[in-house]
Amino acid sequence: MTYLLVSPLHVWAKTSTGYFVNVLQLETHNCLQASPLHTLTPNMVASIPNDIFQFSTYAALEQGFNDGQPRASDLTSHGTHGLGTFEDGDLMILSDGLAYAVHNDHTVQPAAPTSRLPFAMVTVFQPLHIWPSTRLNLQSLESQLSSLGLLPGITGKNSLLPFQIEGTFRTIKVVAGKASDEPKALSQVRGTIFGFAVPAWLNAISGPRLHCHFLSEDDGGRSRMGGKVADFEVAGSVNVMVGKCGRFHLGFPQSDGWEAVKLS
Repeated sequence: MTYLLVSPLHVWAKTSTGYFVNVLQLETHNCLQASPLHTLTPNMVASIPNDIFQFSTYAALEQGFNDGQPRASDLTSHGTHGLGTFEDGDLMILSDGLAYAVHNDHTVQPAAPTSRLPFAMVTVFQPLHIWPSTRLNLQSLESQLSSLGLLPGITGKNSLLPFQIEGTFRTIKVVAGKASDEPKALSQVRGTIFGFAVPAWLNAISGPRLHCHFLSEDDGGRSRMGGKVADFEVAGSVNVMVGKCGRFHLGFPQSDGWEAVKLS
């Protein structure tokens, strides 16, 4: 194996499958297991709540990088909640340990376990602060997540903040597919927004300031709807939940296509 030191606490080795695994405890364990994001095995790095595991970068996705490595079935090894994009262009939202695909018509179905993602961000979400809100939209949410006074110790000016909003939305505009596509407006819909507040210095890595996806509630009848959130306005009271990322793990693709992407 060829070893790559990426931090004082993490040593990674490339396996025959092309993935990188943490071998910090290699000398005391006789076997290695690997998964496509990084690795989470009982004897290695444990998943601390609100740690973020990410594969590839948002800038590469925007440049057309589409070589998926992690599968939908791999995501729950690293988190309970998250978002991403599949190779066919469908968006992904991971909610309570279940991965969903958002199609181009904004309808949502459970993701095929073998579907691969060229971009994904997942976390074991554990809110550190929960508050009800009756007047909230995308702009006011950004202000609240950036306020030192409202969220002491949790502000996201320079840190990644996973967040979730549950409730009824008077209106919510969502995009399925490319960001340049025309948003679809949904009205009086109940569901969940999950995403990440991304500091400016990480925008090319993890996406826009508020990078979040929406999943409508399963009412047992109509098709569930979803997409990337462009804007929203709540109806009545919603619950806003926020965590704070303490460790950020970034997995690099190992394909020739990754090396061909122009990132600068």
